Amino acid sequence: MILGQQLEHDPSLKKPQRLFFILFGCLFLIAPFYYQPNLGGEGLFLPYNGAIWIVASWIIASASFLIYKNQKIVLPKYWLGLALFPIGALATGFIADKNNPTEWIVRLSVIIGGYLFFLSLFQFQLKSKHIERSLYIILAMGLIAAAYGVIQTLTGATNLAFMMPVSTNHSPVGIFQQVNLQASFMATLLVLTYYLSSRPTVRTFSFLIQATLLIAALGASYNIATSGSRVGLLGAALGLLCLFIGRWKLFRQTKIIFIALIIATLAGGILGKSGLEKTADKVDRAIGGVSADVRWHIYSLSLDIFAQAPLIGHGLGSFQKVFQEERIEYQQQTDSSLRSSPRFSHPHNELIFWLVEGGIVSIIGILAAAIYTLVQLFKAGWQRGWGYAALLFPLVFHTQVELPFYISNTHWFLLLFLLFLTHQHGKKSVKTQKLSMAAQRTIPISFVAISIFTTITLIQTQIASAGIVSYLQRNQSQPQYLRSSLESAYFREYTTYLLLRRNMLIGISNHNKKPAQDYIDWAEQSVKVTPAIVTYRDLAIAYDIIGKEQERDQVLNKALSMFPTHSGLLELQQKLRIKDKNALKTKNVESSSQAQPQASQP
Repeated sequence: MILGQQLEHDPSLKKPQRLFFILFGCLFLIAPFYYQPNLGGEGLFLPYNGAIWIVASWIIASASFLIYKNQKIVLPKYWLGLALFPIGALATGFIADKNNPTEWIVRLSVIIGGYLFFLSLFQFQLKSKHIERSLYIILAMGLIAAAYGVIQTLTGATNLAFMMPVSTNHSPVGIFQQVNLQASFMATLLVLTYYLSSRPTVRTFSFLIQATLLIAALGASYNIATSGSRVGLLGAALGLLCLFIGRWKLFRQTKIIFIALIIATLAGGILGKSGLEKTADKVDRAIGGVSADVRWHIYSLSLDIFAQAPLIGHGLGSFQKVFQEERIEYQQQTDSSLRSSPRFSHPHNELIFWLVEGGIVSIIGILAAAIYTLVQLFKAGWQRGWGYAALLFPLVFHTQVELPFYISNTHWFLLLFLLFLTHQHGKKSVKTQKLSMAAQRTIPISFVAISIFTTITLIQTQIASAGIVSYLQRNQSQPQYLRSSLESAYFREYTTYLLLRRNMLIGISNHNKKPAQDYIDWAEQSVKVTPAIVTYRDLAIAYDIIGKEQERDQVLNKALSMFPTHSGLLELQQKLRIKDKNALKTKNVESSSQAQPQASQP
């Protein structure tokens, strides 16, 4: 409230800055908390991701209009070096010939759109105090997210299912529906509270804002502690260490607030101490190496796969397929925890992921962006450089052990804003007058059109997702709910699976084998791209329906060679064996009966 009044009466705010704060507020205070019942998972299966991209597209469109109006584009000093990441991803996307089309377009859109968002932030001509107030907006989002985690921990949020995810095991999953994502976001929030408290302006702010920093530190540390997350705890600890190294002199100038923050942080940790025991156990497993933590097996196997196509990788979206195929031999040679692990869509390490799918071509771009960011941190000076590095650390660390940006685009845009914070020093302006007037006008018109298209498409995607949920909630008895999702390119594959499977099961009761054959025709192609366990299971059932026992056993055995301890596959195998045994007994009885001599007539 106070911050809003300050923004409203700030004479330094021009139209571009006012527009920025409206859109930025929507991006971090409204869009991330959009919620509707969903299937979970990643990408657009989570409702808030679509809402965030709608707002981000309008930020990009607004920036393009500012470029046209001011006839100049503001660029960070190392904009071209940072552009090597999207360029590398684009190059490998076109060179590799085994790309997953849906994954290809989504991944490239996120990366290129993210880079455009990053450049767009420079066009609003934000000054230091505007950026600081932007950080307070992120702080406000963090407070809301922390409150979600506290509610879920204490009550499970069972009475608030209409506005936030329910946590049946009382873990702080936040709006992100995943505990490690909540923990890394809380780690960033905790570092941010200390960073803001080290700013000289904090002493001029009211007691209410200073108290807000303490509440944020308390909520963030409680969420991190009770989550039992290694990612959150290590990210927060090392991020704070970086901050203390660089800004210790500034903390001494605001020592009262600094000491109060430490007390609030310790209090939050003590209140959530039950989760710290789980964290300690996980750290012990990680230190234990290959025999203790499945991640070491994932990394080892993924690097072997990278060595098979080191230059351009196996293609965007190919990881799932090549990893599950290669794990068959790996599991036969190694008695590892990988045998009991589910299907992996990501190696839980961003660099290894790009090495497998994009090879050296794509990793060069990532390393170039990292190097130029490190150079910028060094040139920013001791205090600023360590401060910016501390803010970046929790999210960057998370990318090396999981897949945060594929599940939560909130984390992706937060990282991009923190990179903007890092690269704002040394920016330059480039005149656009060399372009023809037609070209200058085409740019904003094009981006506005793209934003309108993006908004409509993503709204339709949310409708499609709601349709799938409604269909599943009604025991898959009303396929009309799938009409919108069948028309959605993003959900079409999953919707096709649901419909074909339904038709196949109905066909069994009607003694109609054609739906089973239809499922086989689709599933044989689907598993070549996404070797999903349920697809393999139902493919085996489909072959059994049409009487192809040999193909059925081949499919089931291949699935079990990938996932040898999966209970659903083992249960199906047992049922089929009993069915075959009973069928053989029946056949033997009939053969024996036919072989008996006919009794003589009296």
